[in-house]
Amino acid sequence: MDPTKKSKVIIVSFVAGALLLGFLAYWGMASTGNEHMATIKKVIAEKGGVVVAHGVTAVPADESPFERGGKGNTIYKIDYTKDGKPYTAWYRSENHSSILKEPEEWILP
Repeated sequence: MDPTKKSKVIIVSFVAGALLLGFLAYWGMASTGNEHMATIKKVIAEKGGVVVAHGVTAVPADESPFERGGKGNTIYKIDYTKDGKPYTAWYRSENHSSILKEPEEWILP
């Protein structure tokens, strides 16, 4: 194989590998987010509540009541209603992306 063709094959292989890894990372993060949403809706429903539309927001650790949150955590502020009254819950989830994380925890009113 001549050097020019070999160079092109290497570049195309590298780009294809990078795109594949990017797609897998995106898919993994999206499935983790869907898993968190299912957990949130399940726990709120078990408490007799209903999550309001657009009521789940990811927030920074310093804007939450949790003392700590690691790189491997996502903290959610959850607005929901129960018996017609509005409430706010907090959920610190564990992500699969980092070893620096705090344990999963809920703060419910």
